[in-house]
Amino acid sequence: MTAPSFEEFLRLSVDLTAFGETELLGTGLARQYLAKVRAACGDEIVTALLDAHRAARADAAGDAGSPDRMLLDRILLGRSLRHRIFSDERLGPVARGVIKLWYAGMWYALPPEWTDRYGAHAAGEASTVTAASYQEGLLWRAIGANPPGAKGPGYGSWAQPPRIEDRYLNGATK
Repeated sequence: MTAPSFEEFLRLSVDLTAFGETELLGTGLARQYLAKVRAACGDEIVTALLDAHRAARADAAGDAGSPDRMLLDRILLGRSLRHRIFSDERLGPVARGVIKLWYAGMWYALPPEWTDRYGAHAAGEASTVTAASYQEGLLWRAIGANPPGAKGPGYGSWAQPPRIEDRYLNGATK
């Protein structure tokens, strides 16, 4: 079996987090995050997750051509991800773990039912990946705030409410 591809993991992460490839690479943590997921779940599970993601992108692309080179229909992609990954009892918890890893900068242990069925790995326990994980968590960018105690926001910035970009509101009003 081939080791899971970094490029495929990055594409999966883009689709799971709604952040662009450049933003994810800008954290400097993408390779460490792939290594953590591999250590926590095993290459077989990660490869299955990436295969399901590739199939979900193909579903969303339909007859329009290559899923790597086109703008996918976000609604179709969301449906396909829910069908192929999130509703799967083996892949869903891992995908949710990847989302939490990117947003919170921490790997949360998989549910006991998952580890009982698919096996526990020593690296699967709750842990941070690096000291920078907390500071670089996507949560802070998503809410337009700085991580408390880690990145100074600047003098007087506390007087302004956080800015939430429209892309995170999904039609909700501010």
